[in-house]
Amino acid sequence: MVKTDTYAKKTDGGAIPLTICAGEGADLPGLVVVPSIFGVTEDLTAQLEELAERAVVVALDPFWRVEAGPISYADAPAALARMQKLDLAACYRDILTTLRWVANHPRTSGRVAMLGICFGGPFALLAAADGHLAGVATWHGSRMQHFLDRAKDMQCPMIHHMGGSDAVVPADAIEAIEAAFADRDDVQVVVHPGAAHGFTHRNNQHHDPVAEQAALRDVVALLDHL
Repeated sequence: MVKTDTYAKKTDGGAIPLTICAGEGADLPGLVVVPSIFGVTEDLTAQLEELAERAVVVALDPFWRVEAGPISYADAPAALARMQKLDLAACYRDILTTLRWVANHPRTSGRVAMLGICFGGPFALLAAADGHLAGVATWHGSRMQHFLDRAKDMQCPMIHHMGGSDAVVPADAIEAIEAAFADRDDVQVVVHPGAAHGFTHRNNQHHDPVAEQAALRDVVALLDHL
């Protein structure tokens, strides 16, 4: 039985809204999820519940300092406008606060992975480079190519799922990611031919169910090895 709950983690300036999904096990890995610009949507929560038999899954709302809550996939301009107001340094501090909270959760083993989705992708790379993670997964992560100067510092296993027809993450960005980790057996870059940006979002027009299920399976595999 998976239980989904919410929790407000106090921090500077207020409290980080967390969505927590967990099964009945103990000594589980933690999984911190940094969502896309649309936030912690209903379809994302459903995916997190599917992962919760393998981990204590915690998604934070990275936009709470400017405007909390999810935004409809149909209103991308509003989601982009909210993102542009964000203090990225404060957002990263909130992510690190969440990582520490999950690592010390009574039902986790202390080992924590991160799933970065779209907007969340670069934060997963940065947290890995700073030594905070035991594993990384990303789904159509945007702007990750700008963090590859830290690739040598990212020593945990990683799996990146990309769309072959992603207008936000172009082919040269994917090639840069592949090149940065070409000598690493514990890093995979999976490109789904024909998949557009947002292919894991079930309620989005670009949803690709085959690519989404492959991405979910690889997060399960990552968690099972922690």
